[in-house]
Amino acid sequence: MVAIALGISLTPSRKYDGSMKRSCLIAGLIIIALTAASVLTFGKSYAKDVYTYDCEYLEQRPEQLTKFCADAGVLVYDIKWNSWGYNGAEGIGTYSANLCEPNCAEGKRVEEEVDLFLSGIENIEGKRVLRYLTVNTRNGALLPNGNSYDDWDVAEYAVNRIKG
Repeated sequence: MVAIALGISLTPSRKYDGSMKRSCLIAGLIIIALTAASVLTFGKSYAKDVYTYDCEYLEQRPEQLTKFCADAGVLVYDIKWNSWGYNGAEGIGTYSANLCEPNCAEGKRVEEEVDLFLSGIENIEGKRVLRYLTVNTRNGALLPNGNSYDDWDVAEYAVNRIKG
């Protein structure tokens, strides 16, 4: 099909002079180039119509995701996304949690570098939304919850607001 679009005849001529071989080589190289370009363009699965929530705010590729929206007691910030699409999103960032000792206003924050995974695409108010976030520490360190991972529903506040 590419050969036809490029005006290259794939039927052999009566007299072989090497032009058929060159034509096939050119067509093959064009197919390889087009394939490579599509992998580079779409390989990271970036979809412009895929969103997620940070608290009640609909966003694409947010730099921060907040677990406890009232006081930002737990959040991930400085997020860099490696992929973003219908099948989910992957990135890295810094997990930050307030230990709330002696109280939350005076509490010390602890931080760990984490891998992030967004999944569970759903249609929410006409938008495709990645709903569930999982974070895993990059070095196996334990988070304040006693695990090396944490997860939450990033759309919880928005969905509750919609339900009224």
